[in-house]
Amino acid sequence: MGRVAAGDFPAYFRDVHGYCPFPWQRRLTDQVLSVGWPATIDLPTGTGKTAVLDTAVFALACDPTVAPRRIVFVIDRRIVVDQVYERARKIRDAIGNGGTPVLRQVRERLNELADGHPLGVVALRGGIPIDREWTHRPEQPWVLVSTVDQFGSRLLFRGYGVSRRMHPIHAGLAGNDCLVILDEVHLSAPFAETLEQVASLPAGPLPRRYGIVEMSATPGSAARNDTFRLDPLADLEECDELRRRVRAKKEAELVYVSNRKSVPSAILRIVKAIKKSGKPASVGSLGVVVNRIRTAREVHRAFSGAGFDVHLLTGRMRPLDRVAVLKGIQHAVDPGRKVASETDEMAIVVATQAIEVGADFSFDALVTECAPVDSLRQRFGRLDRRGTYFGDTGSPARAWILGIRPELRAKRPDPVYVDAVKATWRHLQGCANSGIVDVGPQSLTGFPEAALAPRCSAPLLLDTHIDAWVQTNPQPIIQPPIDWFLHGIDRSGIPDVSIVWRRDRRPQALRLVPPRQAECLSVPIDAARSWLSGRSEVDFADVQGFDPSDDESQGIRGCVRWRGVGQEPEPVRSTGDIRPGDTLVVDPSRGGLHEHTWDPSAEDEVTDLGDAAQAAHGRRVTLRLDELVSPKPYSTVPPAPGDALDPDGPTLDPRDRIREWLFRETQADVSVDWRDIMERLSRGFDCVLVGSEDPDGREYYVLVERNRTTRRPIVDPDVLDGSDGAGSRTGTAVTLRKHLEGVAARVAGIGRSLGLPSQLVDDLCLAAAYHDIGKVDRRFQSQLVGGDEVALAMLDEPLAKSLPGTRRVQRYPAGMRHELASVALLESDRTVLKTASDPDLVLHLIGTHHGWARPLPPAIEDPNPQPLTYIRNGSTHLEANTDLATGTLALDMADRFWRLVERYGHYGLTWLEAILRLADIRESAEEAGGQ
Repeated sequence: MGRVAAGDFPAYFRDVHGYCPFPWQRRLTDQVLSVGWPATIDLPTGTGKTAVLDTAVFALACDPTVAPRRIVFVIDRRIVVDQVYERARKIRDAIGNGGTPVLRQVRERLNELADGHPLGVVALRGGIPIDREWTHRPEQPWVLVSTVDQFGSRLLFRGYGVSRRMHPIHAGLAGNDCLVILDEVHLSAPFAETLEQVASLPAGPLPRRYGIVEMSATPGSAARNDTFRLDPLADLEECDELRRRVRAKKEAELVYVSNRKSVPSAILRIVKAIKKSGKPASVGSLGVVVNRIRTAREVHRAFSGAGFDVHLLTGRMRPLDRVAVLKGIQHAVDPGRKVASETDEMAIVVATQAIEVGADFSFDALVTECAPVDSLRQRFGRLDRRGTYFGDTGSPARAWILGIRPELRAKRPDPVYVDAVKATWRHLQGCANSGIVDVGPQSLTGFPEAALAPRCSAPLLLDTHIDAWVQTNPQPIIQPPIDWFLHGIDRSGIPDVSIVWRRDRRPQALRLVPPRQAECLSVPIDAARSWLSGRSEVDFADVQGFDPSDDESQGIRGCVRWRGVGQEPEPVRSTGDIRPGDTLVVDPSRGGLHEHTWDPSAEDEVTDLGDAAQAAHGRRVTLRLDELVSPKPYSTVPPAPGDALDPDGPTLDPRDRIREWLFRETQADVSVDWRDIMERLSRGFDCVLVGSEDPDGREYYVLVERNRTTRRPIVDPDVLDGSDGAGSRTGTAVTLRKHLEGVAARVAGIGRSLGLPSQLVDDLCLAAAYHDIGKVDRRFQSQLVGGDEVALAMLDEPLAKSLPGTRRVQRYPAGMRHELASVALLESDRTVLKTASDPDLVLHLIGTHHGWARPLPPAIEDPNPQPLTYIRNGSTHLEANTDLATGTLALDMADRFWRLVERYGHYGLTWLEAILRLADIRESAEEAGGQ
C-alpha cells in the first residue's frame, strides 16, 4: 500500500468526519506539507480552527521525519479542552478502526512509528492529571489537549502534581518532538513568550523537532509576517457554508443594570419580554454569559425559580458532571439544529467565560455582561454560529449587552478585567445606532487598545532560571517560581487544585478505586483553602485575575491528599499544607456543588463518582458495595460481609453470593452505563474486603474487574518511577541479564524510531546494558528472594525482579541507590566505556535512570561496605566497593551533569534520560504482566 500524500487529505478528512474540509483547511494542509507550519493562524470564530488537529495528524503520517510526534493543543478554557479532546478522540478512533483506503494507509504509517500504537489522546486539565500514559512511549504519536498550567509547568521542569523523580521525563517529552498549537493566544500571551524563549534554547546535536503555532480569532493580536488568514476569493466565494457563517448579521442592544445584584432580575425581564413579544422570531435557545461564577449561579437560581428550562455551565465542574450537562443541552446548542418553531420551549444556558472560545455552541439569542471587546467578540461567536438563524428567518440574531453602572463608574480597577470593560462600553456607546450595535463576525473593530482584555508579559528567560529548574532532584533551596512565566509578571495566575468527593478516604479504598480525572473538580487554590476552613467564599471567574486570599493557615478536617498510584494518601490538617496541583479527597457530606458547578455555600451531599470515574478512565471497572456511597447504581441490596444466603442453611462463599447478585442486577432496570459495568464484572472479578483491619469496624466488598489476558498481576507503569521496592519487587523472577537485554533492545527500537544519530543510539544501548548492575549487591539480591538465604544460595545468576511470593524485607541500607553502584562498577574498567561515543553520557544516563542525581547523587555512608563483582558474557569483569560516600563519585557526577547540559542542552539531555528511563519502565511493566 502506498504512502499518503497531500492529495489524500480531503478523503482522509471526509472519512474521519463525514463531510469535506473547508477550502482553507485544504490550503493549510498543502502549505504545511510543502513549506511547514505558519507562525500564526488568524481565522474568524466559527470557521473550524480545531481542524488544525486533522492537519497535524495527517502531516505526521505523511512525513514523520519532519513532523513532531506529540501534537499539543493548549487552550486556557476547561470546557474547550474537553471539546477539543473529543475531536482528537474522534480522529484517533477513525484512524484505529477505519476501513477506507486512506485511513488504512494513515494507520499503517503511524503503526510503524510505535509498534502497533497508531495514535494516543490525552487531556491535561486542572490538578493532577491522573492518567500519565502519554509519558510511557516517547516514540508514539500523541495528541495532548492541555491548559497552560498543565503543559507549561511540565515544560519548565516543575510539573504540577508530578513527583521530583518524574519531572525530567515530563520536561523531556514536553520540550522535545512537539508541535505546540497555542489557541486564542491573546488569552495566554505570557506563555507564548515563554514558549518562544524555550524553543530558542540550544538543542545540541539532537533532532529536536519543535514547532509553535499561535492561533486566534481575535484581531488585535500581535500578527506576524508569516500569518495564515482566510482568502476572501478562494475560501469564501467558493464555499457557501463558510460564506454564510462569516457574513451572518447579528445585532446587540445596550442595557444598563443598576448593580450586580440586579443582574439576574434584569436578564429575567429581557427573557420575559422576548417571550411576550414573540420577537426575535423562533428563539429556541438563549445563551447567558456573565463574568463571575457566583453571578452565574444566582442567574440560574432566578430562572429556575421562575420555571424556565435552564442549565448551568461553567469551567468549574467535574468532567462527568459536565458530560451530563452537555448531553442535556445538546439539543439546544447544536449548531446544526433546525430553527425552532414558535411553539417550541425556549432552552436557556447560563455560562461563564468558559464558553468564550472553541466551544461549538450556537444560540438563537444571547445576553452577555459587558466584557473587553475581544471577549465580546468571542461570545458573539456563539450567537448563530453557522448563520443558519439569519439564513432561515431573514432576521439578524439578537443580543443584549449589560452594563453594570457602579462598575462602569468605579475608580478601582475590576479584579478580572481591570479597566477594559469601561473602555469597551464607552466605545460601544459611541458606535451604537439608536442603542443597537452590529456584532457580526466581521464587526467590533477599531476599538482602542484599552478595550482589550489585560495582557501581561513574561519575564526574560535567563540562563539562571533554566539552570535552577533543570536541577530537579535535589532542587535548589532558592529557585524562581514558574507562575510568572505561565501567566505574566504583572498578575500571576492563581494555580489550581483538584477536589474529589469520596465517602471512604481510607488508603485501602483509594488504592482499589483511585481518583480519576473524570471526577476531579479544579478550583483556585485560595478558593479551596477558604472553603475547607469555613471562611467566606472567594469569588472568581473562569479567567485568571483574582488576588489570592490571605495566607493565614487554618485547621481543616476530613481531607487527604492523593499522591498517586502506589503511594499512601496523607492527611491535610491545615490550609497551609495545600499546595498547587494537589488532588484533595474530601467527604461528600461537606457539600460544595450546586447544579454540578462549584458553590462553596452549598450544603447538599455531593455524589460520589468513584466507580463511574473508573469506567470513564477506560481501563478496569470497579464497584464498591458500600451502603454509604450515594447514589447507588444497583436496584437491590448487595451482599455484605457476614451475610448468609439462608439463615438456616449453609453460608455461601462471598464470591458465589456476589456472582448471583450481579446476574440479577444485569437483568434489572438499571442505566445502560451501569449495566455495562455489571456485565463486565460478571465476566470476571476480584472481591476485596475493605476495612477488615480498620478500627472503626466498617466493612464492605469492592469488586475489581479481573484482567482475563494474563494470570499475572497488572503493574501500573506510573508506580515504577524511582522506588526500588516498586520497580524490583514484582514477583516475576526476571534475571538481571534478561532485564538488561530487554531494556537495551527497547532503547534501540525507540532511538531508531525517533531518528536519533546512530552514535547516540549505541550509547543509549550501552547505558541500558549496564544500568542495573549495582543490583548484584548481595543485600539487594537478598531482598529479591525475601531474605531466604537458601533461595539466595541457589540462584544461578543475579535477579533484577523478585521471586514469586517473596515477603518484603529490608536488607539494602535505607537511602542507598543501586544506580550509583552501577556507575562505580562501570568506571572500574574503562575498556567498556572506550566503546562509547560519549562515555560521560553513558555514565550519566545510568546514574539518573531513577530520577536522582540531577545534579547531586544521594551518596550515603554504607554502614557495612561490600565488595561488588559483575561479570558479563564471561569476559567483562567489573569490581567496585559500596563505600561511595568517601570518594569523589558525587562531585564527579555533578560535574558531569553540567558538562552534558552544555553539550546537549537543557532539554536534549533530559530527552535522552527520558528515553532510557521509559524503556526501563516499560520493560519492567511488561515483565510484571503490565499492559
